[in-house]
Amino acid sequence: MNNDVSQIIIRVLRGNQTEEDMQVFLQWYRASSENKTLFLQLKHIYDLRRGGLNPDETEVLESWDRLVVKLKKRSSGTLLPTASNRHFPGIVKFLGAAAVAVILVIAGIQFFRTGDGSVEWIEVTTGIGSQSKTVILADGSVVRLNVSSSLRYPEKFNTANREVYLDGEAYFNITEDKARTFVVHTDKQSISVLGTEFNVSGYSSDPYTVTTLVTGKVKLDIYDGENNLKNEVMMEPDQQVYFDKEFLRMTLSEVNARDVTSWMEGIYSFRDAPLEEITRRFEKIYGVTIFIPDEADRQEKYTGKFFAYQDIREVMDVLNFKGQFRLQFHADTILIEKR
Repeated sequence: MNNDVSQIIIRVLRGNQTEEDMQVFLQWYRASSENKTLFLQLKHIYDLRRGGLNPDETEVLESWDRLVVKLKKRSSGTLLPTASNRHFPGIVKFLGAAAVAVILVIAGIQFFRTGDGSVEWIEVTTGIGSQSKTVILADGSVVRLNVSSSLRYPEKFNTANREVYLDGEAYFNITEDKARTFVVHTDKQSISVLGTEFNVSGYSSDPYTVTTLVTGKVKLDIYDGENNLKNEVMMEPDQQVYFDKEFLRMTLSEVNARDVTSWMEGIYSFRDAPLEEITRRFEKIYGVTIFIPDEADRQEKYTGKFFAYQDIREVMDVLNFKGQFRLQFHADTILIEKR
């Protein structure tokens, strides 16, 4: 990879690429399966970077070397020079904050805080496009886990608390226990309840977390990258908190909780949602990568719904009901451009 391409990739990850950049990028991206694999790993690093994982520079460079070796073992082709050769300083510097994290992801190690070692933890995951899973916790609480999600919880709760860790989306129906608060941890956020029902969309790869309360009350705490409490809010039924993880901003609004939780019936509803947020959902459900070169297009808002049984082309046609976009499908990559 030459430095020109590496700089273009950085701009694509940031979302500020030009039309010429996108043409060069797509030519490189489609040139080989190795290039595609590499970009998806880079995208994952970038998403984790935005989630606040911050190893130091030495770890970054050592981990980059390990990433390249790992990718080379998966392919007979040569993907990149090693980090020690420093032929692509732009990407190493740009992605540094999460290079260690992606190595652990590739190795299958999950990013959750652990207890004192005496508690046996169970982890349940769902894949792209898979069916949701229902988990019954030791206290009788029920969790419905959506696609591309992961839930980590103890086999038995101790006498002091009830804590679980979520990366993804889930619906919680919590058994009341006045002596022990139930806490759901997501990236830079925790939700504390006694007994209630709520929905959380908290993927570590997304720059936001959305919490919707169905019944009862919850206290939502926001933390910065150093785990310092920055803000908190009490929620009432049919309220939703949109949390911007980058700027640590919360927005409280009134919603119809039934629309938000309709995913459990295979229905995904959007109301005044930015196109970028909608396509992020598509990526998790259908296992595709979607590029929207224009920033204004990414922020344009849509209202509507689609069904989980619909294939991606049908869903994209519904989204493009006005014919305002030119859609380009290439295997599991989709490019959305204004006509």
